[in-house]
Amino acid sequence: MKFQTVRGMRDFLPEQAKKKQFIEDFIRKVFESYGFEPLQTPIVEDFELLAAKGSGGEAIKEEIYYFKDKGERELGLRYDLTVPLARVVASNPMLARPFKRYQISPVYRYDRPQAKRYREFTQADVDIVGALGVYADFECVQVAVDVMRGLGLDFKVRVNNRKTLEALAIEMGISKENIVDAFRSLDKLDKIGRGGVEKELKEKGIETRILGQIEANSFEEMKHYIKNEPALAELEELLELSKKNGYLEVEFDLSLARGLEYYTGTVFEIAISDGPSVGAGGRYDKLIGLYGGQETPATGISFGVDRLFDALEGSLVIGPNTDVFIIPIGAGSFAEGFLLASAFRKARVNAEIDLMGRNVKKNFEYANKRGISFAIVLGEDEVRGKKFKVKDLVSGEERGFSFGEEARAALFVKGRER
Repeated sequence: MKFQTVRGMRDFLPEQAKKKQFIEDFIRKVFESYGFEPLQTPIVEDFELLAAKGSGGEAIKEEIYYFKDKGERELGLRYDLTVPLARVVASNPMLARPFKRYQISPVYRYDRPQAKRYREFTQADVDIVGALGVYADFECVQVAVDVMRGLGLDFKVRVNNRKTLEALAIEMGISKENIVDAFRSLDKLDKIGRGGVEKELKEKGIETRILGQIEANSFEEMKHYIKNEPALAELEELLELSKKNGYLEVEFDLSLARGLEYYTGTVFEIAISDGPSVGAGGRYDKLIGLYGGQETPATGISFGVDRLFDALEGSLVIGPNTDVFIIPIGAGSFAEGFLLASAFRKARVNAEIDLMGRNVKKNFEYANKRGISFAIVLGEDEVRGKKFKVKDLVSGEERGFSFGEEARAALFVKGRER
């Protein structure tokens, strides 16, 4: 029987896995430069937590991987990293404020698999808990810009505010009880277009006049309708801070609603130019209170590592983990070969030794196939004379060293001794 990956999931072979790891490591470095600390949470959560009213909402309940364990407990696989964070904060009220955490982990959604859309994918999140106001929101925007610029992508950070959008929706004739349903439809604008959203709103019996305002996408026109809405000042300050910091990639987008119900204020979305969304987030000031903690302001942003990988896979070139390949010839050379490899590793050069007992030609072919740049052939003469040669497999240059001079040999491998 031939086994395959579960539908909607995929393997990352070493070349792909290293590229994905490079992206994750870069994002982690940016997160930590802002003082965010790591957090780990379980993949499995209580289904009641994941499906709670006011968290992800009715739509996300259909996408939760649900099951019962042997104790008949109702469980689910986490669909994002924000809900587990809210549970952690609600359960640990002693955490210093602001609590700035990051997490880079897989999440699961039982969605219909499509091109570049998977049921298992990795999210990279930063969140700021305890800080009320626009400055914490702006720091999330800063993180987004640093990550995207650092990865060399053309992008836009679209920003909006759920409070201002809600106020405008009410002005446009949408009743308060229909706001959540309306936002869920508006969040599909980039997927099904204006016609599809208009049809969906009409089917739900929701007024469609707001679509004209969204199409105009005018901040000034929106202000005209909701000039007394306090959240306008938050949104305006966020856009002004972005402008003053030279973030030309940040722009107002009235269509941005975000589908998850827990958002309460500022919302963000990061999209590659002429490409898909690769990140999103916003403010969720009521979620922690929903899970039994004290109501606490919180904001955050999440990157889709898999979508970043798909965008960058073709352009990223990452070499092998091995710097030097050691080829012992004959059983008597292996002990010295292992010692030599250990000495190179202590000198911070990654060393691999042949474990197959192949001849020199086959080992050179293997090293070339792997993209390894340096090799050492270790035969009886080398062991007896306590000497070895490091060969540059690209240029053909060889350099001789004595046993005990591995630190010098490491400099040659690193290109510092030529």
